[in-house]
Amino acid sequence: MSKLLNSLIWVILAAACGTLHAQSAPQDSGAIERPAVPTVTLLDRSIASFRATLAGVPPEARRERAEANLASLTRAELALPVQWVSNRLDGEDGVAFRIGNRLVFSYVEHDREPGDTTAFDADVRQIAERLQQAMTARRDQMRWPVLIRGVALTLLASALLGLLSWAIARLRAWAYASMQRIIEAHLLSRTSRGFDWTGSAYQLARQLVQLFALFLFMVLLYLWLIFVLEQFPASQPMGARLGAMLFGLLTRIALSCIQALPGIITAIVILLITRAVHAMVNNIFEAAQRGRLELPGMHRETAGATRRVVVLLVWTLGFVFAYPYLPGSQSDVFKGLSVLFGFMITLGSAGIVNQLMSGMVVVYSRALKRGDFVTLGENTGTVMSLDTLSVKLVNVRNEEITIPNAVVVASPIVNYSRHATDRGALVATTVTIGYDTPWRQVHAMLLAAASRMRHVAMVPAPFVLQRALSDYYVEYELMVAIDDPALRPQALSSLHAEIQDEFNRNGVQIMSPHFMAQPAEPVVVKPGQWRCQDQGGTA
Repeated sequence: MSKLLNSLIWVILAAACGTLHAQSAPQDSGAIERPAVPTVTLLDRSIASFRATLAGVPPEARRERAEANLASLTRAELALPVQWVSNRLDGEDGVAFRIGNRLVFSYVEHDREPGDTTAFDADVRQIAERLQQAMTARRDQMRWPVLIRGVALTLLASALLGLLSWAIARLRAWAYASMQRIIEAHLLSRTSRGFDWTGSAYQLARQLVQLFALFLFMVLLYLWLIFVLEQFPASQPMGARLGAMLFGLLTRIALSCIQALPGIITAIVILLITRAVHAMVNNIFEAAQRGRLELPGMHRETAGATRRVVVLLVWTLGFVFAYPYLPGSQSDVFKGLSVLFGFMITLGSAGIVNQLMSGMVVVYSRALKRGDFVTLGENTGTVMSLDTLSVKLVNVRNEEITIPNAVVVASPIVNYSRHATDRGALVATTVTIGYDTPWRQVHAMLLAAASRMRHVAMVPAPFVLQRALSDYYVEYELMVAIDDPALRPQALSSLHAEIQDEFNRNGVQIMSPHFMAQPAEPVVVKPGQWRCQDQGGTA
């Protein structure tokens, strides 16, 4: 039974040693490698280190002999006190440690660490104390009461670990059920048809609860391992090291948090000031946009764009000022990521920056705004939005046209709505009539056709201009005001139809587009022929 327990303890000890070595190895990877100093150990307890060669025996061989002598001690010898005798060993001062009549090992001045300023006698007494403690632990490890007490406490700790694990599982199930009830209540009361973040939030919360439960279980398991290792004399040093590692980790985390606290507070204060400046900028530009405040050089149409630019600059400055106070901002990792992101943005944002700058030109030129009926290059329609990267139009066929801001800047912009409220939105059409028709009659027919068209606005009144006196015809241009600039295509279609009807009614031939020869009779459509005949009768 004792051998089985010892074997179990040594298995646990080996596993803990592997874990500790795996965790400590990355920390020492950057240190300068030094030759290992042979150290005498008993039950994982360091006793003394050898650096000198005595009587031709190197330090490593001295360590092996000392550990063999300690391993051969009987239970009776382990109960004896440690003694040492001062003498000269191989020409230098040293001591010989004895247990009863058995010489265990010798220790000389040159075995001490170079640069050690403590007295040799104090060093000898510390070695004796460590050897006595290791022998006591070795003797206690062979005692049944100690083993039974360790096993009992291990079983008690295991039962407590199982109980706490069950409590963590119940707590996780309770958290899942609570989240489910909250989501069901939200779904029953939801009226919005937009995107709902409930499902994503539930999945995120579920993952966080699962990770938190796993973290609690791993902490309990780690504490259980420390407690179990400390119950047996053979594994007490390993338990102490694991506990010290945990305490050191928590201490470093606490100290890092305390050291980062002033910087975090400073960053929060800077961001709060930035938020206050943001609110003030919003109020100022909102008042300017609504006409309650006049700013020099600021127009109502450009107030919104200027507000966005100023807000972006305010938050950029705020983050620039707060960044040095953030924890880890001075580390090489943060600096490398900053350089990488800056390089990626520089390479990939040339076209985007061009569109952004062109969008600023479009906004600040005030050439168009949302709702205007415009012509951009070859596209005519109503402006639906002025976005950061493009302008969207909807034409008469109800087609949405997206035009990049750079193309808008490079194209002529014709805005039919800008002055429509002040001087009326005018549409114009041109006809060419021969010299055999009196110009006064042509003016009268054109004005009569304008008065009968749809969407006409009689203020200002329609008027006719004689644009050219060509070789064979006169070019007349009719200007008519309409009530809505967005109805420009429909108004032009109605005007053209009325002009054709009026000239046909009066027997006047329209010479457009070009006059080639005078026909024998005027080319007109008599009023009786204005309707077409189909199989069902007059249409």
